[in-house]
Amino acid sequence: MTKQNILFTLLIVLGVSSYAQKKKNSSQEFLIIAGKDLSITDSNKVLQLYYNGLKEKVVQNQVLAIESFNQILKIDPLNHPAYYELAQIYFKKGDLANARIYAQKAVTIKTDNEWYWLLMGNIYQQQQDYELLNYTLDEIIKLSPDKVEYNFDKANALFMMGNTDEALLIYNNLENKLGLTDEVLQGRQRIYLKKGNIKKAVADLEQLIQNNPSETRYYLYLGDLYYANQMPNEALTVYNKAKELDSTNPFTRMAIAQILETQKKPEEAYEEIKIAFEQPDFSIDQKVKMVIQYFDAFPNPLALKKAEELSEIITKAHPNDPKSFSLYADVLFQKGDFANAKTAYEKALSLNKNVFAIWDQLLRIQLYSGNSKELIKTGEEAISLFPNQYSLYFYVGMGYLQDKNYSTAVGYLNNTLNFDIESIALKAQVYSSLGDAYQGQKKFKESAEAYDRALALEPNNTYALNNYAYYLSLRDENLAKAEKMSIKSNQLEKDNASFQDTYAWILFKLKKYEEAKEWMQKAIQNNPNSAVQFEHLGDIFYKLGDTNKALENWNKAWKIDTSNPLLQKKINEKKYFE
Repeated sequence: MTKQNILFTLLIVLGVSSYAQKKKNSSQEFLIIAGKDLSITDSNKVLQLYYNGLKEKVVQNQVLAIESFNQILKIDPLNHPAYYELAQIYFKKGDLANARIYAQKAVTIKTDNEWYWLLMGNIYQQQQDYELLNYTLDEIIKLSPDKVEYNFDKANALFMMGNTDEALLIYNNLENKLGLTDEVLQGRQRIYLKKGNIKKAVADLEQLIQNNPSETRYYLYLGDLYYANQMPNEALTVYNKAKELDSTNPFTRMAIAQILETQKKPEEAYEEIKIAFEQPDFSIDQKVKMVIQYFDAFPNPLALKKAEELSEIITKAHPNDPKSFSLYADVLFQKGDFANAKTAYEKALSLNKNVFAIWDQLLRIQLYSGNSKELIKTGEEAISLFPNQYSLYFYVGMGYLQDKNYSTAVGYLNNTLNFDIESIALKAQVYSSLGDAYQGQKKFKESAEAYDRALALEPNNTYALNNYAYYLSLRDENLAKAEKMSIKSNQLEKDNASFQDTYAWILFKLKKYEEAKEWMQKAIQNNPNSAVQFEHLGDIFYKLGDTNKALENWNKAWKIDTSNPLLQKKINEKKYFE
């Protein structure tokens, strides 16, 4: 090589004249790359830069890797490995334009490197430049004529170009070499279907079935072909033959179910689906998607029944996958079966503790079940795993509030407010719960401030309206405000016995005894098992001068709750006490 050697290469991938004459749209690009002889010092430097570039590439430091390979090219413009490495980096980044430039240079300099051509082909495929992909595959096949997979790629490229006859010829040649394999079959099927030649497509599959009469998947191919071409009866006949061969194949069952659905036979279709769901080799993700579709129809009883049954089947087919129990629990939760939903969520967590949504659902159930000890324990474990989830602090705070540990509850609830809470409703609930906790600590000023903040965020928060009003009435403070808030809560949520009891008690405090009696009777009608409400009704009757009615209701309260010493004193002395 002379000191100033110029390499001229005109490749068909870059536009060869003979090919360009056939394809007028193909542009010709001439690559002119100047090279030079390297000194020993330059050679050593290139080698060091190359290994540095590879090292940075391995650790995903693309900037430094690119810099190293570009420095090589400044010293040695004909260094094809550097062009190749740069092409790979840009291809991985999704920068196909630069990847193409560097790959073309690599393959221009080193025309017999299979890996360079393969990268070039991948780039053309990503760019959907099927003409250049087709030529590239020709070059690859010349380099590796024994690798039949490249012939499949070429047939696919021809198909994408619309050259179906040439593609079909390749598949026919491949059949002569390999036999009628799945890959040959599928490639040829696409061509037949594109040409609208259903008979040939069917004939291929029937030949395959004749050659392999016990192979279920070929029946499925044929059934799918019939179904895709609006021939459901023929498809069903073939699928049933497949079912006779393998009654547990879930894909056969699902295919049959699909046809039965179109034939308005939903129950028969559902039986097929159930059997498919029992098979572990049917993807759990696909099963989950199918069950979730029922959620849109909730609370329809039939949809709930089917979702529950199918999700329970999934837990048996996939007993070690937390998704199965999480889904089952979600269905039970939607159904209102919180006890069994809780058990299923706990099972899901025993399999995988790292799914926050499962913890959240479990804690929600524990909150409304009123088991404060369990709520606290679960919530604190969840916080150890997800310390940045503010809802967990709320749940634990509520647990301590239920447990009457007001100071700890205040701490957790205030911790919740340290986060940026997106939900206005939750933020209002936190302030409302703080109002309850401060009330428990007898910090009445802080309690009122917390309730006021809750109502400023959410003026129609019935929980805050009711509790704020009730605690004001207990303290005989601002009863007019309490009355307004209480009647508003009752207007927003009718027939809530607790809200009705609060309003009746405020009326009692305001000495509006007749009205108080009517509201307390409404409360008892909606909740006939509350000792507090019967006691309050007795208090009202006493103020109305009816001691007998007072005693009657106090005794009803005593039958429900015998742990109230003040109530016992009222009964014994037949007199109202504050």
